[in-house]
Amino acid sequence: MKLLLPREQINYNTLRDLFFDLFEKYRCVTILCDETLLGGFFDDFINNLTDYELEPIEIAVSKQNNPSTLFFIKLKVREDLENSLDFIIHTLLMNLDQNDDGYFIHGIGKFNDLKKTAQIFKKLVIAKDTKNKFIFRWYDPRVLIYLQDIIDKKSERIESFLADWYFLFFNGLYEVKNEEKRVIFPLTFTSEESKKLDLIELSNIVIKQSLIYDEQLPIHHSEVLHSLHEAIIQYRILHVTDLIAYGIYSIVLHKYFMKSSLVSLIINNYWIDRLETNSFITAMDYLEENKYSQVKQECEEINYG
Repeated sequence: MKLLLPREQINYNTLRDLFFDLFEKYRCVTILCDETLLGGFFDDFINNLTDYELEPIEIAVSKQNNPSTLFFIKLKVREDLENSLDFIIHTLLMNLDQNDDGYFIHGIGKFNDLKKTAQIFKKLVIAKDTKNKFIFRWYDPRVLIYLQDIIDKKSERIESFLADWYFLFFNGLYEVKNEEKRVIFPLTFTSEESKKLDLIELSNIVIKQSLIYDEQLPIHHSEVLHSLHEAIIQYRILHVTDLIAYGIYSIVLHKYFMKSSLVSLIINNYWIDRLETNSFITAMDYLEENKYSQVKQECEEINYG
């Protein structure tokens, strides 16, 4: 997968052109919809369509026989696309807003047989690690974006399944292009891979909180995940609040901020009871904000020295 357009280049017109290009190429557009956070979100949209296919994805068996909140919908006529484009694009643009937790559209692309697609999809959703099976929400852009950095070659199975797919993450529009067909079977993760997968949600929280601090910060999601992993392995930071703080400092200051002599001095003097919750946060409070530029400069010198 690759970044097709950075967020500053994404607007209504760029997404409209993408949809029409896809429709002209395949004579249809398939959307992966998710109503987990708000049931019925797509009701009006669906009711106004004239010719479409809808295929629910039953991931977990419900005793209440509730309708699936995750489903594919294929638009088959251009008129439907034109009439619903405002709603679709507005919903997609919500993915760029870190203050909005609702990723209602996970991606768009092309699938011929939705029933067969849903069956393959379910195989990929049920994953297992060294201990047990679990639901793996790889299809969510907030997860999909990290997979190349965590499971490497295994992510090619997912990309092979998606083949021609587009999704919006907070920092832009991404494209998945993979013409190589692979046999699809459930994914199995090593202990190390599982640990990194567990950090994805935390990484996204760090990104969200960092953008609240400064929405212009340059953020690389893979570096955030790496910093959190480093915080656990190298510095033995285990409490969630301290990990989030570490991740934010790695963005606001520098990914190597712990190597700064000023930070090292503060850590050595004030990070006393390292097993105590918020102990890292308490220590870093001694770093005054007017010293941030000094830390950044020192880290850059270390980085390029």
